[in-house]
Amino acid sequence: MESAKGLARGLGMTVSDLIRVLLQLPAEEVRGGARLVVVDRTTAARLSREMTRWGHHYNQAVHALNAIAYYLRANDMETAEVVEELSRAERKLAEMQPGVESLRRAVAELSGSVLAGLGR
Repeated sequence: MESAKGLARGLGMTVSDLIRVLLQLPAEEVRGGARLVVVDRTTAARLSREMTRWGHHYNQAVHALNAIAYYLRANDMETAEVVEELSRAERKLAEMQPGVESLRRAVAELSGSVLAGLGR
């Protein structure tokens, strides 16, 4: 029990939450010493909000590129306007890049782990 309390405390969980997570683990993985990653609802909601934010930036960048293409086809856009719109799209995509790279690294690291959900 002391070991469970210490482990739960170190993970910032209650002993009850720790037991719920441990019960979700496939026995073969536990015996094999696999790495366990626990995702709680708060963290899942944060990930969802961040992905939505990235999607918004991506959508704005694509919208800017579509606007450029539309006005160029209509011969209704000056070179300076094209450059300005391209710069705006580039900025939006550049804003996303650090987060995308961070997510890529995190997902690559998690891909070999056993995932367990925590309902709190």
